[in-house]
Amino acid sequence: MKHQRKKYTFSILFLFWMAWLFVTPAAFAASTLADRFALGWQAYEAGQFNEAFRIWESLAEQGDPRAQVNLGIMYDNGDGVPEKPDLAAKWYLAAAKQENCGAQYNLAAMYASGRGVPLDMKKAACWYQKAAQQNFAAAQHDLGMLYATGTGVPPNKDLAIQWLYKAGLGYLKENKEAEVLTAADAINNLAPDHALAVELKAKIQPAKFETRVKPSPGIFEGASLGTAWPIASCYVVTCNHVVSDTDKATLVTVSGREIPASIILRDEANDIALLKVAGTGKLPPALPLSESHARLGAEVFTIGFPRIDVMGKTPKLSVGVISAVNGLYDDPGSYQTTVPIQPGNSGGPVLNMNGEVVGVVSSMLGIRDTASGNISMLQNTSCVAKIDSVHNLLARLHDGTHAIDQHPHTLENLENLAEKIQGSVLIVVAR
Repeated sequence: MKHQRKKYTFSILFLFWMAWLFVTPAAFAASTLADRFALGWQAYEAGQFNEAFRIWESLAEQGDPRAQVNLGIMYDNGDGVPEKPDLAAKWYLAAAKQENCGAQYNLAAMYASGRGVPLDMKKAACWYQKAAQQNFAAAQHDLGMLYATGTGVPPNKDLAIQWLYKAGLGYLKENKEAEVLTAADAINNLAPDHALAVELKAKIQPAKFETRVKPSPGIFEGASLGTAWPIASCYVVTCNHVVSDTDKATLVTVSGREIPASIILRDEANDIALLKVAGTGKLPPALPLSESHARLGAEVFTIGFPRIDVMGKTPKLSVGVISAVNGLYDDPGSYQTTVPIQPGNSGGPVLNMNGEVVGVVSSMLGIRDTASGNISMLQNTSCVAKIDSVHNLLARLHDGTHAIDQHPHTLENLENLAEKIQGSVLIVVAR
């Protein structure tokens, strides 16, 4: 993998912002340091490079990482001083050791090109990694490409895709659409039509990239319908009663794409089934599983496809709380919730506010009249199988599969969680 030297490395304007963002607490110990740094910036903007250099060199020698990285850039690009890559690397290293991710990225690029330092792809990968872990998008992209080619690190397609996807998300926050497309294309080169590449492209130009198709005519008519969601690269979870009469099913994505699936494991006692699709990259990102039980009163929500005959085929969200930590007749394997559900929600994920699945929608609750046989449904009361049953099914898999492309565990508001998760719910169609 050949690395070109990035002449600009960073624009000084961008570096000014980065410097303030990643300054260490020690740099704020005296307000005069901040004032002097600002004076250096004013001099630089005015083209008074010698004055900017004088101010920043003094601050850099006192350990200010903002000044160190800007001094490195001046030596790197020859801005007002002779171009000296070795001195640029020296100051980048000083700031990089203080966790300045801009300096870490610049230093990595120098090791990758052999500029100012000996060519060393292992060291380049190490510094890219440090910057990437601080959510520096350019470093995440370049680290992903190293894993893709096995340069400086062992080749690992899955890690490459993960880092490229994170880079794309970072570029989205920076409104860099061209870079988002670059990250998505790199993922597609590793795994054609990969779900994460489709997701990145859809986020910037939904009308162009999110290809919506009409499901096959009559696919839903006379079928058992429910909701399913990915748990790993080739696997999805739904309720067993949705697929109880068949070994095959069809999964329909929010865009209308149909994916054939086979039922491979069942837990009839807890009403859980595990389905498998052929080939990787076909499913949207997996949902993370909670490692702990939900507590009484915990806020939870589900996204699924209730009554698509009247409510339509777009995902629907319902919110409630854990109203009882044991289910019907004090069943310890399930919860009772106030989440409103309808036919079609069965199999859907019930998530906490960290975006972790705590259970699977199992059934509505009702009371049967012994005289007439009629059932009166209880309002805002539903039964949810605890996530333990899903963990147990996963433990029975023999291929050691883990979730490769997975939504992160993050504490966010409901709107953001719903936006991330809605693309990962699927309609399951069984006959």
